[in-house]
Amino acid sequence: MKKSWLIALAGAVLLAGCSANDGKLAHQKSSEVAVSTKQAIKSTKTTKASKQAKSDKIKQSLNQTGKTKKITTTLWNSAKEKQLSAFMKTWQTQMGQTYEGTYDGQNPDHLGFVFPKAITSGELNHRVSWGHQPIKLSWSTDGENGQEFQIVAVATGGKSGSEFPTSYLFCLHDQRPVVFMSQTTNGDTFYLQDTQNSALQAGFTKIVTGIEPAVKRDASLNADVKTAVAASPQRIPSAYGGVWYYYSKYDGKINDTQLSNVSKLKLRYAESTTPKWLNIKGIDQTAGAGDSEYVRYKYYDGRQIPVMMMASGAGPWFDINAYKSSAVAKQMADYRFGDEKSTREDMD
Repeated sequence: MKKSWLIALAGAVLLAGCSANDGKLAHQKSSEVAVSTKQAIKSTKTTKASKQAKSDKIKQSLNQTGKTKKITTTLWNSAKEKQLSAFMKTWQTQMGQTYEGTYDGQNPDHLGFVFPKAITSGELNHRVSWGHQPIKLSWSTDGENGQEFQIVAVATGGKSGSEFPTSYLFCLHDQRPVVFMSQTTNGDTFYLQDTQNSALQAGFTKIVTGIEPAVKRDASLNADVKTAVAASPQRIPSAYGGVWYYYSKYDGKINDTQLSNVSKLKLRYAESTTPKWLNIKGIDQTAGAGDSEYVRYKYYDGRQIPVMMMASGAGPWFDINAYKSSAVAKQMADYRFGDEKSTREDMD
């Protein structure tokens, strides 16, 4: 009897132990499942967040690329037009002048040539001349129409009370920013020249390219004239050397000139005159005033190039402008920039 009781008790203890172990195992498995589920949820969230972040970066990159293309691939656009409008408001106030501009939605009128219609309608076809070179103008809103001379804006006006207007044509010549000026008063030809106003040329270039070019000064071309003349033996000032081309009003041809054989010349620096001429005589010359030259910068095709003012006689009297290019000399011919001295004919 006692033996049976002991066997029963041992069985009960064994069952209780199994039950406890099964409970621990079940609890352990439940915990592992819970942890695994949490990790799976966390992993899913992390993956979604990572994908979203990548998606946002791609969208941001695409947006930035789109914006960059709008700015960099179009030479002219509405944003640059607004910049030109603001620039012209400041510039004309500084100049004491008033202008109407296409950049403000206006239609500038130059003695019957109303812009932009005068260009878009073909009214100016075969009637525009840049110096002595006939050119064809086209109107462009983006600077991308493929034509050689694309006008993107026009301003017409001047000082109050002026008898005739001045017009500025903002042009992309083979994609180079150039500001042309016209003071045409009559006739069938609309004459253009580069404006010599450095603020306009540099300002427009900055709007188009984003970079404002440095303005070159005449003094840099004449920096060594005094020392070259004072040297022994004398030498040709650096900016005055080489071949220069000029238009001859006597035969209508392009001729060239060059200072050479300095040993046979007598150079003098006219420091007290305006401009400060380089005076040239023959080494044995005892009579006559000789020839005089002065090199300064002028705008041509939107860039500053050296232009030699040539004069002669006691005046000295202005003769002609000379250039380093025969093609430019042909195009400019007898054009006067406005800073030249009087000619003999002017005094008659």
